[in-house]
Amino acid sequence: MPSFGEFLRHLRDERSLSREGLARSAGVSASYINHLEIGRRDHPTRPIVEALAGNLERALPLSQDERRYLFDLAGLRDIEVPGVADLRADISPEMLRRIDRCGSDPAGYFDLRWNILALNDAAHQAFPGLREIGNVMHWLLSDGRSGAVLAEHDLVVESAVAALRARIALPCNAVWAGQLLADLCRYPEFAGRWAAGRVAYSLAQPAVRLRDRVSGKLFRLDLQLYDVDTARHPGWTRMFWGIGAR
Repeated sequence: MPSFGEFLRHLRDERSLSREGLARSAGVSASYINHLEIGRRDHPTRPIVEALAGNLERALPLSQDERRYLFDLAGLRDIEVPGVADLRADISPEMLRRIDRCGSDPAGYFDLRWNILALNDAAHQAFPGLREIGNVMHWLLSDGRSGAVLAEHDLVVESAVAALRARIALPCNAVWAGQLLADLCRYPEFAGRWAAGRVAYSLAQPAVRLRDRVSGKLFRLDLQLYDVDTARHPGWTRMFWGIGAR
């Protein structure tokens, strides 16, 4: 099995750094570095890993994957709360092509806070106003167009609130969850749904019925949700794909 010490030594050797040199610049002892590398110390603290990564970086840049791997092996996850602009910058051209290849099926990316990161043209047409408002929850709760196109609007809101409750359960999410909840609770509909305490990890509502904006006819949209992993901000991005039949 891979270990923190094994990978630390690999990175150090790759940069031709001695244990003494890395230790001195990171503010620890050479014997501590040795204990890490041979596995006698398994769980260095975040400040130590930050110091080691910073000094390795100065000798030779770490890739985003290498930096994340170092922290993952230490049992640490990034506690920084990325802004929407940071997450949108993670959406690569290939990721945009992926949702464009969905053709007439609505598809896009959103974050844990339901902020929209990217939509294809079909999603823009199917959910009027969503791109401009930029957040699924705010769109559902404040834009009358959401009720016009979603035949079962109340059920969709209930499902979205239950999914949000599940997604913010981890202690590391408390950094951003409190402000988000305070913002959303100004909507009476959200406050009531939240007080009900429903939680859903799986997709609570695997399909929705949409109303065609031109013909007014209803059609079914089967929803698929996927976690999208990135090295810079792991665990923050999800993709949705609505497979429709008109």
